[in-house]
Amino acid sequence: MKKKSIIAIIFSIVLVIVIAAFIVLLPKIKGYLPFFYDKMGIKQEDKPYTLIIDKYEYENEVAIRLAENGVVCSSYRFLGYFKKNHADFEWKTGVYQLNANMSYKELFKALSSPSSDLNYVKFTVPEGTNIRGIAAIVEKSGLCSASDFLAAADSYDYNYSFIEDLKKRDQSLIGYKLEGFLFPATYEFRADTVTPKEIVDEMLKAFSEYVDEDMIKKAKDMGLSVNEFITLGSVVQAEAFSKESMKYVASVFWNRLNSTGVRQLQSDPTTTYAKALSVVSHYSSNMKAAYDTYSCIGLPIGPTNCPGTDVLAAVLNPAKTDYYYFVTDKNGKFYYNETYQGHNKTIRNLVDNNLWG
Repeated sequence: MKKKSIIAIIFSIVLVIVIAAFIVLLPKIKGYLPFFYDKMGIKQEDKPYTLIIDKYEYENEVAIRLAENGVVCSSYRFLGYFKKNHADFEWKTGVYQLNANMSYKELFKALSSPSSDLNYVKFTVPEGTNIRGIAAIVEKSGLCSASDFLAAADSYDYNYSFIEDLKKRDQSLIGYKLEGFLFPATYEFRADTVTPKEIVDEMLKAFSEYVDEDMIKKAKDMGLSVNEFITLGSVVQAEAFSKESMKYVASVFWNRLNSTGVRQLQSDPTTTYAKALSVVSHYSSNMKAAYDTYSCIGLPIGPTNCPGTDVLAAVLNPAKTDYYYFVTDKNGKFYYNETYQGHNKTIRNLVDNNLWG
């Protein structure tokens, strides 16, 4: 075989290999080019994008949003680049002005410091605060007006199972539909985006998380619906000052509820609450009587404040007593009695010793 023929054959083989390799690599090259252009900021559209990173978002969510809005071509490749080249990068909340034509180096620089911060607002709802008190706290925080909050809280348009139990009540007698179910805790919201309904929903969500199914089941085993459980909790909450007093006050009200004689709870805070309902548009004497435990038999028709978990635990685990009466002196000390005569004697002694007040 001539030397030229051998060279031709070798050349042909090499050419075939090159062509085959090119055919195999071409899709990969085509697949890589968009990422390369994206990474280098070449041949990219001039497309501004305002990115807002909330404190409850993670890097994956942010990267996906950048890809969905055309700032990067692949969230996976973008995050891979960041983790490889900027392993200690910290994502910060804030507002960022970006553009699809930015290289990854430019994006890194832009994402290192927000162009403006987000305004988060915190507020705390103490245990035993009623719904109008919560509305005042929210208004003071600047998130929304008290009236807008009350409107959002006077609705059953929320997706929680306990709402169904609240609908069974005589609605003409209910002052505020969600009274008692806005969980007392500390909350934080973005001031520029949150709505009154979202605030209420977050408080209902907290209720559903803290007042769990085990608590609700035990209450039902003790003869209380969800509404009755929280209602009794609100009565105890308004009267008791400590974990110890909660259990004894709860025992007094349980004894009255289970009594064949004394069936009225006769709790002064319920009278105050019933009178305060006069600001409600559909207020009536029947509504007042339904909440005032000097008028109604047994529990009020609904909660009179938003109780905390300590008092709800006391309702489910009251002290074992035969007490039907209690009173406090001007220093907040509790005195309990089994009889009305003993109760009156305690009051006279407090008066005589200048402890009544």
